[in-house]
Amino acid sequence: MKALITSIIAGIFMAGAAQADPANKTCPVSGKAIDAAQTSEVSVTVGFCCGNCQGKFEGDAALKDAAVKKYAGSKDSPANSKCDISGKDINKEKTAKASLTVAFCCEKCKGNFDKDPKKYIDKVK
Repeated sequence: MKALITSIIAGIFMAGAAQADPANKTCPVSGKAIDAAQTSEVSVTVGFCCGNCQGKFEGDAALKDAAVKKYAGSKDSPANSKCDISGKDINKEKTAKASLTVAFCCEKCKGNFDKDPKKYIDKVK
């Protein structure tokens, strides 16, 4: 029983440590090849007018990527005041998170990106 609990706990830690594959093949700061060990997670919280729009967003990876690129660096939560799907005012109780893993060629470029993700996010391809 003790071994089973230990295995479950180890699995939880391993799952939390896994990061998504980087969204880019070249460094958005320098344009050089990436080092997969140098990554940042760019996350945003997006608001919606209703559950239908929220559901559509949550099921569409392209909408999530577009939201991260649009709102990268935002300190607001949610980052928007109008629903990206309908254009209506958002209901602050209807939100979803979107994130993107970005890789860099070196620690210096990662630091520059982390200081101002909005400046470089359009170069993430």
